[in-house]
Amino acid sequence: SARCAELLQIEDRLQTLDYRALMTVDEFEAVDRKILSDLVRDVVARTASLQEVEQWVRQRRQGHWFERYQHEYLAIEHGAQFMQQLELASLEMDSLADGIHKYTQTWYQLDQRYRKFVFHARESGQASLLQALNQQVENLYNNNYLSRLNVRWQQWVDSCQTWAADPVVSQSKFFSHFVQPYLDRKGKVCVLISDAFRYEIGEELQTLIRREDRFEAELVPALAALPSYTQLGMAALLPHTSLQLADDGTGEVLADGISATGTANRARILAQAVQASTAVLAKDVLAMGKEESRALIRDHEVVYVYHNLIDKTGDTRDTEERVFGAAEETLEELLRVIKKLANANANNVLVTADHGFIYQNHPLQDSDFLSTQPEGAEVLYTDLRFVLGRGLVEHASFKTLQPKQLGL
Repeated sequence: SARCAELLQIEDRLQTLDYRALMTVDEFEAVDRKILSDLVRDVVARTASLQEVEQWVRQRRQGHWFERYQHEYLAIEHGAQFMQQLELASLEMDSLADGIHKYTQTWYQLDQRYRKFVFHARESGQASLLQALNQQVENLYNNNYLSRLNVRWQQWVDSCQTWAADPVVSQSKFFSHFVQPYLDRKGKVCVLISDAFRYEIGEELQTLIRREDRFEAELVPALAALPSYTQLGMAALLPHTSLQLADDGTGEVLADGISATGTANRARILAQAVQASTAVLAKDVLAMGKEESRALIRDHEVVYVYHNLIDKTGDTRDTEERVFGAAEETLEELLRVIKKLANANANNVLVTADHGFIYQNHPLQDSDFLSTQPEGAEVLYTDLRFVLGRGLVEHASFKTLQPKQLGL
C-alpha cells in the first residue's frame, strides 16, 4: 500500500479532495491521516455535527488502519460528545440533593467524556494533530463546566447546617443501608472498595458488568463524608456507631475507638460487628488459587476487598498526569476481581469508594489556589483541600464546620 501510494502520489491527490468523500476509501494509510486532520479542524470549528462524527468513526472502525489510529478517532469522538453535552447542560440546582440528582443523571457524562478524551489524546501520542481540539476541550471543561458548577455547588455547601442531602444515602450509613440487609437475609456479601473511584467511573463499570451477561448491576449514589479524604472515607464504610477524628495531628480516624488505618485494623472493626468477616487486598484476591478463593467466600459472611490504583497514581506529583490511564486499568482490574469472586461462589458484590477526585489536564495557576492561610487556636492537620483544628478562624475563603454538623 505504501509503495503504491508513493507511485500514485496519493498524498498530493488527497489535498484537493473533501474528506467526507473518503469515508469508504481504505486502501491507503494517508486517507486516515487526511480524514483525522480535517475532522479535528471541523470539530473545533463546529462545522461537523456530533451525529456525523459518530457515524464517520463507526465507518472507519471497519477499516484496515483503524487499530493504528483508534486513539485519535476516539479522542475526536469523545471531544465532540463533550462539547455537545456541555452546550445542552444547564448547571443550575436548587439544593444539594438536586445537584447530586442532576449530576448522577446527566452531568457525570461531562466528566466521563473529558476523561475519555484526555486518555485517548494522550495514548495517541499525536499532540500537534489534536492541539487545537485539546485546547478547546480544556478551556470549556475548566471555564464553562468546572468553574460554573463549583460556584453553584459552593452556594449550597455554604448554606448547609449539616452535611446531608436526603434522600441520598450518607456514606457513614453504608454498612447499615447496603451491607446489613444481606446479613439479615442470611446472605453473604463482598464489599469491593476502590480508592478515589469516582461516580462516573462507577457508571462505566456498571456498563462493563452488564455486558458480561452473567450479572445484574445497579448504580446508587452516596454522599461522601466530609472532609473527603481516605482515612475518613474508609472508616465511614465500616460498621460503627461513632466516628472520631484523632486529635494528634495524624489525620487518622477512629471507628468506635479503634483506628481505621490499615487492613488489619479494618478487619478488627469488621469482626466486632460480624464475627465471620475479613478484610483483604484486591491484589491478594487476584493471586489466590481456586480453592483458596472459594474458602474465602465459604468461611466468611462479609469480605471487604481493598483496591488502590487511581489514588496511588493521582496523589503523586510524578505520576498524577497518568490518573486517567489508572482509571482504565482500574476498570479492568475490578472486573477481574468481580469475576474471581463470582467464580468463588460470591453472589452479592458491592463496589464503592472512599472519596472521588477532580482532575484538570493542565498545570494549576497560582490564582487557582487560595491566597488566605488557615488560622486558628490550633491547626492540627493540613491537606490541599481542608484543615483540621480547634478554634479555626471563620473566613469567606473557608466553610467552617463543627464535628457534630458532620456526624463526627
